[in-house]
Amino acid sequence: MSVNKILDQFPATIQATKELTQKQKDVLIASIQLFAKQGYANTSTHQIAVAAHQSEGTMFKHFKSKANILRVALEPVIFQIIPDVAAELKKDTLSKPFTNLHDFLIIFVQNRMEFAEANQDAIKVFFSELLYNEDLRQEFIDVARDQFIVSFEGTVTKLQKHNLIIDWPFTMIFRYIASVVAGYILDRYVLFPNRDWDDDNEAKYLVAELEKVLKPEQA
Repeated sequence: MSVNKILDQFPATIQATKELTQKQKDVLIASIQLFAKQGYANTSTHQIAVAAHQSEGTMFKHFKSKANILRVALEPVIFQIIPDVAAELKKDTLSKPFTNLHDFLIIFVQNRMEFAEANQDAIKVFFSELLYNEDLRQEFIDVARDQFIVSFEGTVTKLQKHNLIIDWPFTMIFRYIASVVAGYILDRYVLFPNRDWDDDNEAKYLVAELEKVLKPEQA
């Protein structure tokens, strides 16, 4: 699978944004590179200004705080980069025919794990802001609903039609799968990144856990 890396796309996306001045673009690109390398909390506004080749005073004319820099940086990620990523995820997994639940879950879990591994820097940079900023979180949810959830509902419907997944309401199935996969990503890349992880075994556990609950009832 060809995995899109969110932060690799960020500079070009920012440079193409006509609403921003070049100085603003320089600040956003420099800040995200620093956040990804050393963490949001460990990055000072002075470091951002130096990396962007401008004074802190000039930088603060456009961005009132470090939190505001991150908030502005998140918007193109949510509205431009995430839809591109969603299209790749749909093409790689949700468009394939499956003859059993196990095969579907293996591909689905591996796809998400590979994406998380390739984008762990972006997860670390953006997770806390999405968690605590209600407005940005709602914007992300709106985009995710349009880009991920609608297409995923179609896949679940097809699986149910062929009795390959439990006949629950889609909202219940989605909530369960999302909680299991997101819980792994949170543990793996945000809470305990330095733990001695065995990702191959983690994938097996995730598939087994999901399959145990989602396996269709036998007639």
